[in-house]
This record gives sequence, structure tokens and C-alpha cells, in this order.
Amino acid sequence: MMSNNNFLFEDIISKILILEKDQINDKVSREDLEEWDSMTHLTLISELEQVFNIILTDDEVTEIQTIGDIKTTLKKYEIRIE
Repeated sequence: MMSNNNFLFEDIISKILILEKDQINDKVSREDLEEWDSMTHLTLISELEQVFNIILTDDEVTEIQTIGDIKTTLKKYEIRIE
């Protein structure tokens, strides 16, 4: 059974990066997606911060290059995404 965090995460990723939920995997990167430009990146970060009630550091924002990186970063804030 999928946790609420997973539903929220998939919803954010699919909405902002314009991906079907079955296309979401840890290897999807900024290089792969034309849609994932700098403006979209900031929108994605902002949405994650708002939904999960966290504030990412500038370094964390810069280091995120893949969906897997997002999950790793969220884990630092005790937000688990399967």
C-alpha cells in the first residue's frame, strides 16, 4: 500500500515535470527532460518545501539532478518516499 507521502510526491512530480506516474523513477534526470529547466526546478523545490513543510538549503537545491536525488534529500528530513 502506498503511503500518503508517496501519493503527494508522485502528484508533485507528475504535475510539475509533466510525467505520467508510470514514468517516474529514480533515474529520471534534468538532462533527460527538456521540461526540467531552471524555472521548473525552482517551482518543483518550492512545491516540495510547501507540501512537506521543509526548507532546503541552497546546496541541496543545487545538488538535485534526478528524482532519486529528491528522494535522498527528503530522507534527510525524515520524509520517506518508496
